[in-house]
Amino acid sequence: MTPINRGARSRRALIRGAVLAPLATAAGWGAWRLALSPRPQPTLLSEGVVVGAGGVVRPLPPGAPCRFEPGTRIPVADPAAEAEGAAQRAPSADRTDEPAEAGGGVLTDDERTALVRAAHERMAGAALPGGRRAGAARDALVDLLALIGPVLADADGSAPTSYPAGAVVAGPVSAWRYVWPRDAAFAAAALAAVGLDDEALAVLEHLAALQSPDGGFEARYTAAGTVPDDRPAQLDGTGWVMWAAGRVLGPARPDADRVEGRLGVCLRRCAARLLELTDGPHRLPPVSPDYWEVAEGRLTLDTAMSVLLGLEAAARLVAAGLDLGAEGEATAARAVQVRAAIEDGFAPGWGRHRGDDDVDAAIALTAPPFTAALAGAVEVRRGARSRMARVSGGVGPGSSWRDDGVSWTPETALLAWSAAALGADGEAGLAAEADELLDWLVDRRTGVGALPEKVAADGSPAGPAPLAWTCSLLLLALCESDRGR
Repeated sequence: MTPINRGARSRRALIRGAVLAPLATAAGWGAWRLALSPRPQPTLLSEGVVVGAGGVVRPLPPGAPCRFEPGTRIPVADPAAEAEGAAQRAPSADRTDEPAEAGGGVLTDDERTALVRAAHERMAGAALPGGRRAGAARDALVDLLALIGPVLADADGSAPTSYPAGAVVAGPVSAWRYVWPRDAAFAAAALAAVGLDDEALAVLEHLAALQSPDGGFEARYTAAGTVPDDRPAQLDGTGWVMWAAGRVLGPARPDADRVEGRLGVCLRRCAARLLELTDGPHRLPPVSPDYWEVAEGRLTLDTAMSVLLGLEAAARLVAAGLDLGAEGEATAARAVQVRAAIEDGFAPGWGRHRGDDDVDAAIALTAPPFTAALAGAVEVRRGARSRMARVSGGVGPGSSWRDDGVSWTPETALLAWSAAALGADGEAGLAAEADELLDWLVDRRTGVGALPEKVAADGSPAGPAPLAWTCSLLLLALCESDRGR
């Protein structure tokens, strides 16, 4: 997830090998597999987030303790800290009305009360999974909401950055402080899954504002909606946005006027773009970087499946009465063609790359909960976890990812969701796998209950915490697990 200049390959290689920690939410261009010295194990970059004065969200330093008001990331009142904060805010000869420190400063009782009320109102109506993982589900939702449209402080003490309503920030620190369409699409799906439809629609509306006239999306965006570097666009963004719209606007709940007024143009552009991407004789989309965010010479399963899932979602929305124009009417037939082309190109190995068997997390996309199982895909899915396993207990992005022992929580959560859905369909082994992976994710949270991006080989949380994509996937997996019981 770090900025990369496409014209500086040799310099990139050195940087990647030395310092970049790739993101799978935005898996980072550091994923280049180079014959360099072993990478050091990743460390924790943030313990979680905390909400301060003015509603400013700031990252907690690693290891920092914090107690929160129930159902929030607002700190419990600390009389000693309040007194210290009051002294710091007192007028002085060389200080007038300068803003509070980045992070929001110390809360007054009235500020805390107002923020707690607002946080609870935002959570009102959420239908969260229950059982022994109920607390983890609540924490995941609280953290996800904290990363949507925040005023986000930087750890370096610079002025906070204000993000638009519905903007899903991948993580609270450094190179994660951007909006990835992929991550945001999953956030919209998760919010809809727990009944927060207005929040979900707001995420889709922000994505609509970012969309290019041709229906595509860039890899990531700043708070201002600009593109931070010249890394290539990722074709899967269009598919994921349409897929998310299908989950948010399902047949029972589209508000036709709101959809047409705020999302109509975006969704029609998505439909047209998906048809354009699959207009060739083989009906497969062009080669593109995907969630690994590495340069690709061959089509990946994620890119192909995201396009198929977008086409299938468009077809369902049209069937439910949503007007996507002439392009919308053509999506059902095209989805059938693309589905057949994917089976022809990726079966029987169902690897990351067309014609290979280098399985990666995208195998989850080839069967429920995403679509009806493609030919032979479930058999490969049964063995995917063991092929991607890491010593810390989770999985890496794929079987061909570097063997450094590091687990990635988004990929682990994606397999957990897949296993829960297939387990509910009668795959007993995968039902057990879902429970194991969900427990592993819950147990690997930070001290304040935040989901990190990675887990080091020794089992300790690493990378930024919380990670929006993992929060979303855990919620989706827990909802699926609840339905399967």
